[in-house]
Amino acid sequence: MTGATSDFNLRRWLAGGWAAAIAIIFLFRYDAWLNPLWLCQSLPTLRLGQHFLEWRDAAWCLAVFATAFAAGSVLIDRLIRERTLLTGLFALGVGLWLMATGILIIGVFSAAKTVWIFLLAGAWFFPAPRAYFRNLHRPQINGWLLLIAVAAMLCLAGALTPPFEYDELEYHLGAPSEYLKAGRIIFLPHNFYSNLPQLTEMLYLLALVMRSGIAAKLLHFSFGLLSAAAIFAVAGKLWSRRVGVLAAALFYCVPFVQDLSQTARVDLATTFFATLAFGGVLLACDGDQWIRLAGLMAGAAIATKWPAIAVVFLPSVIFLLASRRSWISFCLLAIIFILPWLCKNWFLAGNPVYPLWSASEHWSAAQAAIFAQKHYARFDWTGWRELLERAWHYSFAENGAVPVLLMTAPLCLLIRGNRRLRLVAGLFLLAYVGWWALTFRPWRFLFPALPLAALLGAYVLESAGRWCRRVVLVVLVVGLTRMALVTLALEQIPGNVFAPVVWMNENLPATAKVLYVGEARIALARHAVVWATAFDQFPADATNGLTHVYWNSSELNRLHDHYGYPRGLDLALVQAHLGREIYRTERGAVFEWTR
Repeated sequence: MTGATSDFNLRRWLAGGWAAAIAIIFLFRYDAWLNPLWLCQSLPTLRLGQHFLEWRDAAWCLAVFATAFAAGSVLIDRLIRERTLLTGLFALGVGLWLMATGILIIGVFSAAKTVWIFLLAGAWFFPAPRAYFRNLHRPQINGWLLLIAVAAMLCLAGALTPPFEYDELEYHLGAPSEYLKAGRIIFLPHNFYSNLPQLTEMLYLLALVMRSGIAAKLLHFSFGLLSAAAIFAVAGKLWSRRVGVLAAALFYCVPFVQDLSQTARVDLATTFFATLAFGGVLLACDGDQWIRLAGLMAGAAIATKWPAIAVVFLPSVIFLLASRRSWISFCLLAIIFILPWLCKNWFLAGNPVYPLWSASEHWSAAQAAIFAQKHYARFDWTGWRELLERAWHYSFAENGAVPVLLMTAPLCLLIRGNRRLRLVAGLFLLAYVGWWALTFRPWRFLFPALPLAALLGAYVLESAGRWCRRVVLVVLVVGLTRMALVTLALEQIPGNVFAPVVWMNENLPATAKVLYVGEARIALARHAVVWATAFDQFPADATNGLTHVYWNSSELNRLHDHYGYPRGLDLALVQAHLGREIYRTERGAVFEWTR
């Protein structure tokens, strides 16, 4: 007994020492301790933003989730009879997929008619959705839950500001805005991103039809909270609710998650579906119904982002094979949930996975080569070094890094005799290898696997002693001060970033047709725009019917140097037809077009 106690104490000291060492490196080697000081200095100018009281966007989001939950609970009613938070989140996931698919089908004919999707709210007349509210449990308030609440308030303040981030304006909101201008979902040959899976973007299309880009941002913000809830539910099923709250805090209070929560990207939607898929796979030993639910969620994850194949689907299949569980039903159900997006591409572009494995008038070998260079994994010496280096880089050196998962997840090596902990660790390693081997290794692509790391860390911290938990708490609080600074920065975005677009919206006639040169953030434009992403070609008739040109010289130089932009556009010809300059900022100018 004495030997066992000594061994337990040794492991607790090792855990605390590792956490303390990582915290010291983070706080002093990378100057993170300055974040609280900078926040205190900035507090007099901290504002919540003019849209903070825009409650209608929030109400619209609640209506979307209520409709999805009702429809999803009816669909899975016969698949699983358990009525818990976890199965309720599965119902919500299925319902969101159903809504997105319905919006896709309706939107092919009319974008304005996508509001009909709210007819699914009639599912509330069935008993299935109401059954989840009969045995509600009140949450136990503790410090970790309060930390999540503070983080959520910071994210909400940022989510209630107008969209500004590059990717969201270029294609996450850019493609739906073009569908809206066209009146229906169409093929956009100059925006290859629009031909990737668009489950989340379909919800954004509904947001733009009924509300605004802020409503779309609130949807993505909600996926962050839903991911935390899914982590809590999975941990509660595997171990306990105490571990669940701790795991949710380890995930949600990481600044990278906070950053994404304030955008209209799709990564947190992928993470939500992935968490449920991983949870179902881990619970496979409790019954095949969990495998089937996991397959549906893995398909929904892929329907938000192709990299989920590498980080969610394939690791889950390998895990099920190794566990000798029914992997075939998992695969079939996942494929069913991907089919709508394959059919959409086949119908509009003639290739289910356009632009991959495609050669057409809109996608040349040169475009495929630059896409491969930017997006495919490399296995040179640099690539092999990244297998281990990236974990350190994204914990310390990356902007917004907080090493809380590096402090906690590896400590699972100190825990003995817990089979489920080993299963979670094995699944996370498979996801990490899939991310490294089959993607070009951006941090966002690994996000769907972070809930697994949070589960590992939370279980270890629950048994590691108060000292270790307090060290982790300090690091998380420092991370929240950094997020408060980011929220402040969102309120101080230079107005001249989008000043030309705003000016054109207010001063050009509704019939204007503008050529965007060196600019791809077109979601804010209210008039017809001719443009192309860095990977795409301009249409052959790009100059037909033009009335104006927006020339973003600073961005043009960057895109030209890194992507060979523009393709299919004769810049000399465009410059020869530039007429009177009617607006200018340091970023570029707006010209009249002379025929």
